[in-house]
Amino acid sequence: MTTDDGDAVADSRRPTTSPRETPTDSRTVLGAVWARVRRDPPLLIPFAVTGVLLALADGIRTRDPIPTEPTAALDQTVSVQFSLYPSGTARTARGVGALVDLETPYLLWGVGIELAVPLAVGVAGWLTITRVLDGQRRPDALARYLCLLVALSLVPRLLGSPTADVGLSVGLVALLAVSFVSVRLFLVPAFLATGQGFGAAIRNSASRSRGQGWTLLGLVLVLGIGSWGLATVPIAGAFLSTAIVAPGHAVAMAVVLDRRFPSMNGATGRDRR
Repeated sequence: MTTDDGDAVADSRRPTTSPRETPTDSRTVLGAVWARVRRDPPLLIPFAVTGVLLALADGIRTRDPIPTEPTAALDQTVSVQFSLYPSGTARTARGVGALVDLETPYLLWGVGIELAVPLAVGVAGWLTITRVLDGQRRPDALARYLCLLVALSLVPRLLGSPTADVGLSVGLVALLAVSFVSVRLFLVPAFLATGQGFGAAIRNSASRSRGQGWTLLGLVLVLGIGSWGLATVPIAGAFLSTAIVAPGHAVAMAVVLDRRFPSMNGATGRDRR
């Protein structure tokens, strides 16, 4: 009797799945994302609010006197608009050059719009990821998450869009490099949201993505094409891509982390430190 009780207690403490037993295909992860959202619909609220803000920003950009251009990817036949952090695809874009030599009121107005959007996207992603992982919401974790997001938002604008034509071989190499980096760093925002530092988040994401490469690449393609496709919808595109794809991306990261490492499921903040 004692032995049976001890076995029962031991069995109850074992994870229900192990990393090797966990399904690792993209369809399974997306199914888990759908099930999680159905079980907890408020997960959609942060990015729904952010989608409204992004759509308003698009409308403001097209009407104010500061130069704006349509998002180039929306003119392409197919485009993978994947960002390392959960986000939608705006229908308009404004480079840093458009803010140069502006009068102070216009400069503050333009900078305010361009900062408000990524900050809202960052807060929405942080809230969604921590809700799925049942993690503590720590201000330092939010600060690191926002720093990553603002940096990734500003760097492409500072560098500008490449204008030179590249050969097929160079394009394929660039595509492979981007795919590799996207897969290896897929979980970085999730680790940052749970309180890890930049170095630890990068190392853990690279380590824990091994053996999940095709799964994560599939998610990158589905999320990237989905964000592009919804963004092409006139007027409502920015809202749709943000309100639908962005929360899916955030929940997918948390699901991959949770399913791959079930010991995190239900862990307390003390256990995660």
